[in-house]
Amino acid sequence: MYGYDLLVTEKLDLQQSMFWVVAMMGILFGAIFNFLPMTPLWLDEAQSASLAGEGISSLFDALRHDGHPPLYYFLLGIWADLFGDSDFALRAFSGFLSCLVILMTWFTFRMHMGKRESLVAASLIAASPFSIRYATEVRMYSLLIFLLLCTYLNFYRATQNSKSKSKFLYALGLACLLLTHYWSLFFVLVVVISLLTKAKRSSGEENKNYKSLIAWSVGACIPFIFWLPVFFEQLEHTGTPWSKAPRPTVVLALTLEAFGGGKGSEALLVAVALSLLVALGIFTRINEAGSELKVGLNELSWLKQICLISTCTMLLGGTVSLLTDTAFQGRYGVFFFPFTVFASAVGLSRLPPKASLLLLTVFLLLCSVSVARELSRDRTQLGEIADVVISEGKKGDTVVFCPDQLAPAGNRILGKKYEFFAYPSLEGGERIDWYDYKERNLNSSPPLLAQELLARHDGGQNIWLVWIDGFESFDKQCSSFRSELNKQLGAGETLVNADGDEYYNPANLVRYDSNK
Repeated sequence: MYGYDLLVTEKLDLQQSMFWVVAMMGILFGAIFNFLPMTPLWLDEAQSASLAGEGISSLFDALRHDGHPPLYYFLLGIWADLFGDSDFALRAFSGFLSCLVILMTWFTFRMHMGKRESLVAASLIAASPFSIRYATEVRMYSLLIFLLLCTYLNFYRATQNSKSKSKFLYALGLACLLLTHYWSLFFVLVVVISLLTKAKRSSGEENKNYKSLIAWSVGACIPFIFWLPVFFEQLEHTGTPWSKAPRPTVVLALTLEAFGGGKGSEALLVAVALSLLVALGIFTRINEAGSELKVGLNELSWLKQICLISTCTMLLGGTVSLLTDTAFQGRYGVFFFPFTVFASAVGLSRLPPKASLLLLTVFLLLCSVSVARELSRDRTQLGEIADVVISEGKKGDTVVFCPDQLAPAGNRILGKKYEFFAYPSLEGGERIDWYDYKERNLNSSPPLLAQELLARHDGGQNIWLVWIDGFESFDKQCSSFRSELNKQLGAGETLVNADGDEYYNPANLVRYDSNK
């Protein structure tokens, strides 16, 4: 009997050791892949890089024509001053934040669960294709995940005691969220409503504490009040002219797609597996004796609270987007993302050790395949196009981008050797001016703009046209623009064909040779 017990103990110890090894490998995988992409910056990243290069006063003016709050670009500018503005250096800011996210996930989850469960949560968020995707982009979403975790951690601490430090840090997190992404407005509103409800249902010291948190929440909005003039100007003149408003089913589909890592069968498998793990975490409960797992709504009040706030934020945001005809992208699901990680970690941790180890291993393998596919795919075809222009062009050649949404990445890759024009403004196109963007595009005339371009062009230089149709508010203007150039210059030579299967932002390249 003693030998049998010893054998069982050794077997359990081996399973426990393997579990820790697998979970740590997931964390290590995420930490390494946060810094791997070597592909050129695409549109949104190039836009971020351009804005980060502005000083404080000029940044605020630039953002009037962009449509975002200032905090991320301000921090990115400080990072660029310290480490440079190369593609790798700028992306490393998001990678660094994503590594902090792994640590914050551990500390946040550890407030409620044991070390083993917290390790699962850290491993899941580290290896998540969604987390790694935005750890490798010059955008604000890794910062948002970090701020959401910090805000929740200090919110929970503040509800458990009346210390001003936790309340201040909670309010600071809210203030930073509001100055990072406008969907934070929905999140803050839901949190305040939740606090009002709890204050109404409580009494005594607990009631006083909730009222104090409400006051701190309102105070967190003060910095955003100073930003309101810019916000209202953006609201009136920028909006989201690059996409249409979503249907509710589209909101859900795009969010799942983003959490899985993008399009493709690998991402779909990750999204399905993640959904099952979330369902396992939400719809299983442990009986009062703690000895039996049953089907039913989860008994963990903290998890249900996060679920309610996250779900209401997404519902409110999706509804406002639909009513105001503004766009939704799967990345906005960032406000639901921490909950999916927490629920998945709870679900995995409730399974028997052997099943938990097996499912964690399979899920991490699925994530690694999705991440590898995602990171091996260039996000813009402009890198391929730039190679052709650089190898076959000459200094001073004219490069025209149609539409202008191709121009920021093209400017950054090609450098200062060429003369750039972006359709329809015919300006350099270092970044997009979203101010009254849709109206400007709809009022553009391809024949007139082709004539204006040729009037500015030095006849001794080549013209390189980087173009593609299909962007919102442009219809077929770019193919019409190309036809007008063909009439004036003769049929150009197509050197690169758009490849939408390989690139998120594909484009064609046509050369009009000055020697002809």
